[in-house]
Amino acid sequence: MCVSRATQVNVPHFGQEGDIDFYQDNGYVRLQNVFSGRLLQTFSKLITDAVRAANVRSLEDDDDYAKAFTQVMNLWENDPVVRSFVFSKKLAAISARLLQVKGVRIYHDQALYKEPGGGCTPWHADGYYFPLSTAKILTAWVPLQAVPRSMGPLEFAAKSQQDDIGRSLGISGESERKIQESVRSAGYHLASSAFELGEVSFHSGWTFHRADGNSTDQPRKVMTAIYMDEDIRMIEPQHSNHRADHERWLPGVKPGEVAASFRNPIVYSSA
Repeated sequence: MCVSRATQVNVPHFGQEGDIDFYQDNGYVRLQNVFSGRLLQTFSKLITDAVRAANVRSLEDDDDYAKAFTQVMNLWENDPVVRSFVFSKKLAAISARLLQVKGVRIYHDQALYKEPGGGCTPWHADGYYFPLSTAKILTAWVPLQAVPRSMGPLEFAAKSQQDDIGRSLGISGESERKIQESVRSAGYHLASSAFELGEVSFHSGWTFHRADGNSTDQPRKVMTAIYMDEDIRMIEPQHSNHRADHERWLPGVKPGEVAASFRNPIVYSSA
């Protein structure tokens, strides 16, 4: 198994007590100036080249996504540039602090390019897909450019990670309708605003979130990485999407074992 165990990484200004408290309370946090504009400009081109080389069509024929995404997963396994980005000690260390764990593994990465004219991303919680024993898992959502409202920035239902308002629903038109109704009736604060260049959001696996469509003539380019507690364990799959994630992201791992396949290296640990 490939393991990259790091010593303590100094990440000034990020993952501090106020950020941790906000994340633990609200299920998400947005941090400004995590990366410089120059660095993102470089990675934007290189990651886009990797996405286009993967030759994955946009999901334009999917009714629920309405041509929302060009979507490529686990680019890190084949592209060294993406690997260096996804294995960023800064992202991983911030994630470990927010989760309040000593270290994190990769669950998987995902390039999400919402094409011009792409539709909304329905309300959902990522945790629906994860056959894992705890909620110590989060997604780092890294826009490779500024994201104005017209491009469809992420919208979070603050504190929704505490409640079951649709945990049995995969991402779909049904989840958009039913969770939207639950969010409104429960009166959750909805956090949605433009992302500045260099801003990164981190959200819990059970935080409900969505995004509007991209009404601009440019793709909304986002690279995401899902980090999980290095000691998290796999559970017995409960449904077909659990089984699919097990086969794809946790190959060879058995229920009750640490989620530590060759696809889940430790990318940061303070131990």
